[in-house]
Amino acid sequence: MDSNLLFYASKKEWSPHDEAAVLKMDYMKRAELARSINCEGLLVDLSLDQHPEVRQGVAANAATPLMTLKRLAEQDLCLSVQDKAQETLTSQSQKS
Repeated sequence: MDSNLLFYASKKEWSPHDEAAVLKMDYMKRAELARSINCEGLLVDLSLDQHPEVRQGVAANAATPLMTLKRLAEQDLCLSVQDKAQETLTSQSQKS
């Protein structure tokens, strides 16, 4: 992970400028960040990304809002995204 990605991966508070910068990144960088960021609004945005790699990163992230994970598990067109979201949901329910 390069220093720019590390900067965003470690952010705790997000500004609209930060979110816009991530959305402008190439899809592989968005996918990498989607697995580790904690910004719920940005995770929701990334869950609608055209690239399945990005959506799969969102599906793997435990910080993704529950409703977004459920939508990915039930409605995403990519089976690997559905499977990853279901795996994350199952993991979260076992921790509860």
